[in-house]
Amino acid sequence: MASLPGVILSTLMALSPPQIAAADTIDVVRQLYVSADYESALEALDRFADAGGAAAIEERERFRALCLIALGRTTDAEAVFERIIRANPAYAPDEQEPPRVRAAFAAVRSRILPDIARASYAKGKAAYERKEYSAAVPAFERTLTVLDQLESEDQLAGDLRALTTGFLDLSRAAMKPPPPPPVPDAAIPAAPSDVKTGPVATSGTDEPSAAVTRLTKGPEVVRQIVPPWNPLWFATEVKREFRGAVEVSIDESGAVAAARIVESITPVYDQQLLEAAAKWRYVPAERDGKPVASTKRVEVILRPRDD
Repeated sequence: MASLPGVILSTLMALSPPQIAAADTIDVVRQLYVSADYESALEALDRFADAGGAAAIEERERFRALCLIALGRTTDAEAVFERIIRANPAYAPDEQEPPRVRAAFAAVRSRILPDIARASYAKGKAAYERKEYSAAVPAFERTLTVLDQLESEDQLAGDLRALTTGFLDLSRAAMKPPPPPPVPDAAIPAAPSDVKTGPVATSGTDEPSAAVTRLTKGPEVVRQIVPPWNPLWFATEVKREFRGAVEVSIDESGAVAAARIVESITPVYDQQLLEAAAKWRYVPAERDGKPVASTKRVEVILRPRDD
C-alpha cells in the first residue's frame, strides 16, 4: 500500500493539465478542431495566446475564430477577426474556409477598414506637419495598403487615396536634400487674378531662363485662372487658409512650356493647379525689345469663402 504522501503526489499529477509545448500548440488545436472538440481547442489557445511571432499569433487567432463560429459565438468571433485585421489589414481567409466564416470576416473588414484608413492617414498627416517625415512615410504607406483592400469606389475613398499619395510623395521628397534655391533677376509687379472670390493668385518674382542674362521687360499676364478650391475629405480644411507657389516656364510666344510646384498647397490642389497652369497665357518677356523665354513664380492663396 502506498504511503499517504505518495497518494497525494499521484493525485496532484493526475489533476494537473498536460504540458503542451508552444511550438506544438497549432498541431494540437488543429486536431481538437477537426475532432469537433472546440472548447478544448479554445483552452489550448488560451494557454499560449502570446507565444511566437506575429504569424504564429495570427494563425492561432484564426483557429480561435473558427472554433467560436462553430460554437455559435459569432460576436466573439467577429471581435477576433477585428484584431486580426487591425494587425494585418491585408489578411484574407482561405477560400476553403466555410462560407459563414468568410461572410463574417468580410462583414467585419468592410466595417472597420475605412476607420483604419482614416486613422492611419491622420497619423501620417500629424507626423508630416511636425516635419517627422520618416514617421509620416510608413503611415501613408499603410493607409494605401488599407485602401487597396477596400472594394468601395465612392468619392471619399478616392479623395483619401489622392491625399495620401500626394503627402507620401511630399514626405519622401522632404527626406532628400533640397535643391539650391534659384537666384531671382528682377521683381515684377503683382498681376491681378481672374478669380475674385475663393482661391487668390498673386504674382511673385520673375526669374530669367538659363539662356537669358537679364530681362528688360518681364512677362505680363493675359490669362492666369486658378482652379476652384473644393475640399471634400475633411470639412475642417474648408475653413483653413492655404498658401503655396507654382513656377511656370514661359516660351517666346507667351505659352507655358512647363510648370512645377515650388511650394505645395495640398497634394490634390497641386495637381489641379499644374493642369490649370499649362493653359495660362502671357505677353512674353523681352530682352532689348525681343521676346525671350523666362520663368515666373506665381504665389497662390486659398482663402475660405464667406458663406
